[in-house]
Amino acid sequence: MTAKRKKFTPIELHVKDPKDVFEAYREEIAKAIVEAINHNLNTRKKTVDFAQIIIKELLVITLSIDKREFEDLLEEQLNTLIEFEDYETCALIMKLKEKYNKKPVKL
Repeated sequence: MTAKRKKFTPIELHVKDPKDVFEAYREEIAKAIVEAINHNLNTRKKTVDFAQIIIKELLVITLSIDKREFEDLLEEQLNTLIEFEDYETCALIMKLKEKYNKKPVKL
């Protein structure tokens, strides 16, 4: 019997003012993107939700990434997480990039 894969849950960011959410939560957003890619690298989904921004407990904005952007996003998140010295997630990014590059190209 195979173990059931744990469902990926997007992070929730509760904010009062959304204008600085990407600067204030850079590290959390970068990690969420990497986790979303890690969980969905081998699925058929074309887009993946990785975060929900909840503004003043009234409005919810869902952030998604397109599967075609995975490779570029991994590179961007690597740079961000090196800045934050999160080398464990950086190692995961390197493994994901290697897996991504080994996948057969669909024409």
